[in-house]
Amino acid sequence: MRSGEIALFCFDAGSGQPVTVKGEAPTTPISENCTAFRSLYVARLVARGRVRTNPRMICALYDKTGRWLATMSREGERRRNPGLGLAWLLLQFPLLSFLGTIVILAASVLSTNWFGTDPVRWEHMNPQELDGLFFAGFILAGMVRFGFELLRRWMVLRHGLPALQPIGSPERDKFYQRLARTNKSSLLVPLDITFTPTTIDWPSPEKYAAWTEVLRREGFEQLGPYLIVEAGISTDFWFNSELEMNAAIANHPKAGMWLNVYTRYEDASSFGVSNKNAPPVDPRPTKITQYLGPDATAEAVIERARLGRPGGVRHRPSRDKFLPDYAAGWREDVEWRRARGRSAEEYKRVDEAKAKAKAAGTSWP
Repeated sequence: MRSGEIALFCFDAGSGQPVTVKGEAPTTPISENCTAFRSLYVARLVARGRVRTNPRMICALYDKTGRWLATMSREGERRRNPGLGLAWLLLQFPLLSFLGTIVILAASVLSTNWFGTDPVRWEHMNPQELDGLFFAGFILAGMVRFGFELLRRWMVLRHGLPALQPIGSPERDKFYQRLARTNKSSLLVPLDITFTPTTIDWPSPEKYAAWTEVLRREGFEQLGPYLIVEAGISTDFWFNSELEMNAAIANHPKAGMWLNVYTRYEDASSFGVSNKNAPPVDPRPTKITQYLGPDATAEAVIERARLGRPGGVRHRPSRDKFLPDYAAGWREDVEWRRARGRSAEEYKRVDEAKAKAKAAGTSWP
């Protein structure tokens, strides 16, 4: 976060568990994140809107140093310094009156110099007339302040308007271009991952049994099932040292399960085949993956991975090196994407894929 930015965290009011800004339970640790705003005003505006939309949500605001600033809930707003906020609210009344009076006097002087009108001589006014002058100044400053608030809210709405336009519209494309300019699409994805031995509850035990049978028949050895903690993905790892091939049966909370068979080369490049649909983001150029679709059999995946791989010095997998090699490949992917960012076309494809999944009633990873 940069100086002046505000972090917004959202929680379920009943359980206290983190939720997304839409009020949904995060499915992976990566989605348990905050939203950063450039100003406290915008952050408070969004937090209030989220609580009004979902009364079971609590929104907390923090500054760059991690200092708590405020919490929004259906009971209202709690601030770090409520006394200071009240003092500032009360101070605005005399301050607005003073500033408005200065504007009136300045306008009087200018009108006298330009149009020859009689100036406002406040020093000759009686107390009742002075009260009227101060009240007029307060009304003038209050109207300016109200107009400023309307303008500020309009600017916030105008800034977010492209994100509300229909998919495929030119205005929506401008939103993708603005996202691409930030070049921060992968900052939430950790560079390093950890592996925890686990027991995987496969959504389709029959499919898992069929895939593992084929892997054993093709000479693959099972390393074991692990949970990639940072991504929330459970994966059963396999390898074949003789064929110099790796395999992973992955289970994602939303995307389901798939088989990936790949060969890693000594120059850190790789070639793989997977029985899932191609993701809407561009891959690392040195990481080639062919996607056969979810209906492809394990036999088809392994055959394409063996016969279609290019030449080169292959990296032989082993039980001791498998997990470090996998973590190294993960880090290479994240480093490449952080340096490259995400293009406007990629944002568009991701958005269209989400809309398609929503229309079909399926979940999006």
